[in-house]
Amino acid sequence: MRLSFASSVMALFAVATFLPACGDSNTNTGGSGGSTTTSSSTTGGSAGEGGATTSSLPPEPTYCETAMLPTRAWSDGPYGKLRHEIADDFTIDLVNGETFNFKEKWSGCESYVFLPDTLRVSDLDKTSIWTKDLPALLKASPKNAHYIFVSRASNDDTAAAGTQAMQVYIDETLAALAEPEAKHWKTHLHVASKRAANLGNWLTETFAGIGRIGFAIDPFQRIRGIGNLADVKRYKDALNTAGYWPWEQNIVYASHEVRYFNFEVDREAKLAAESPTVVPFYTGETLAEFDEKEIELPTAAEMAAFDTLEIDVTSNCPDPEKIEFGNCGAWDYLAWLFVKDEQGNNVEIGRFITSYHRETRWIVDASHALPLLKEGGKRMFRWEFAPPWNTQPTATHLSLRFSNKSKGYTPNETVFLFGGGTFNSMYNAAYTPQDVPIPADAKHVELVTVITGHGAETGQCAEFCNHQHLFTVNGVEHKKEHKEAGTQSKCIDHIESGMVPNQGGTWWFGRGGWCPGEQVDPWVVDVTADVTPGQNATITYEGLYKNLPPPDSAGNIAMSSWLVISK
Repeated sequence: MRLSFASSVMALFAVATFLPACGDSNTNTGGSGGSTTTSSSTTGGSAGEGGATTSSLPPEPTYCETAMLPTRAWSDGPYGKLRHEIADDFTIDLVNGETFNFKEKWSGCESYVFLPDTLRVSDLDKTSIWTKDLPALLKASPKNAHYIFVSRASNDDTAAAGTQAMQVYIDETLAALAEPEAKHWKTHLHVASKRAANLGNWLTETFAGIGRIGFAIDPFQRIRGIGNLADVKRYKDALNTAGYWPWEQNIVYASHEVRYFNFEVDREAKLAAESPTVVPFYTGETLAEFDEKEIELPTAAEMAAFDTLEIDVTSNCPDPEKIEFGNCGAWDYLAWLFVKDEQGNNVEIGRFITSYHRETRWIVDASHALPLLKEGGKRMFRWEFAPPWNTQPTATHLSLRFSNKSKGYTPNETVFLFGGGTFNSMYNAAYTPQDVPIPADAKHVELVTVITGHGAETGQCAEFCNHQHLFTVNGVEHKKEHKEAGTQSKCIDHIESGMVPNQGGTWWFGRGGWCPGEQVDPWVVDVTADVTPGQNATITYEGLYKNLPPPDSAGNIAMSSWLVISK
């Protein structure tokens, strides 16, 4: 999965470039979110009306109410200073003379992103990312974000010069905006008057530790890291020639963190509305490379009631006291969940791609695998996420979520069809038509495939090319394509699909069926109309490149495909 033009040293991001010198869930409890309301009263009327009357205007709606966003009450802790711990209250004085109190500002729907001035544009341009692109940040950012600028300079004079200049830049930027935009962002941009070392609260310790390249507080009031803000559109030959990571950082990319937090809020709302049977595998243990474990599933009778299976995986850095970069695994490797069959073979039920240096949480629908587990009871599983030459220790949470979503049918039989292999001129010779009996009482039939391309040789295939996969079911064609492969930034569009943003490495580039740091969602096609209950269905398959048979030296296709029959 490594690009031919990026050396291994660059792909490990020359971590010093981004280290300035100077899945989880928590229950939120507590009182009000601290939003303020305003009212006005008037005194007037006539003596004939019995004296003064008082009327009260309704309170001005909060941003959360205006945007109709879900809110969470302020949490009373327990508090901490590390990633995923609940953020305590704090107060900071601002350059504009105001005071920012976190609890008072807490709305229950917003994120708070802390950006230090020691984040540099690049190794050759030591300018702080504070100095440009602020208008573009405001244009790109979701509005439920506060950006808090705190200097990590080593002395007060340097910090004061930087923060004063930042306040001027903010004022100039706001003056150029339309009135509604300016009014909103004026209350959401904050420049601390004291440098990080002098804040006098828990923020000082966090800035010196896991937040030294910046951090955030998400809408769940949890402390979070932020990643590498390298901009895919700012590649510089001079950096590459000098042996540095060749993409400059851009403050606009801080908005990606807010986008991801908003995705997490939506995901959590969906999960909270369900009542699944959860079977845990790991609850935070640090694993390396793989682990095999016997798990007790629900009984066969209980399994028969489920129409949906989801795999929930959180991969965290092993050391909570260090930043994510250099702590979480550095490479985008295939990750798999297998169940062992009666012969001891590993049968894939879910696939993921690890991230470059960042923590992730994935939830993938694996309902096609329900028939493989329908007997319930004890089964042996294998979780594999790294090769033996780079084991990438990871604090792991993994569970299965069984539920009934009233689909109207339940997967009863899963028939394996075709696997992948080396993508070359002999690729298709391995595939012969498969005849699958369709039971007379079948209600629903699906073609389900999980396909990812790897390797980047001829035509940058199969990682960065649009390899195509043509299936026929009784002569009816169904083609899976990968048009995002080879694009510059299509993986950025996957933030709202569960891909963690601002990774190291080349996370932005569209791939052949996958993005770094994301689950691989199965491609599911309803083929019920293509088959006849009580008769065989004939399924064929061939892989294509530019609608032709693949050339030699075109990488590798990792594929599992099934016909899933429901009753």
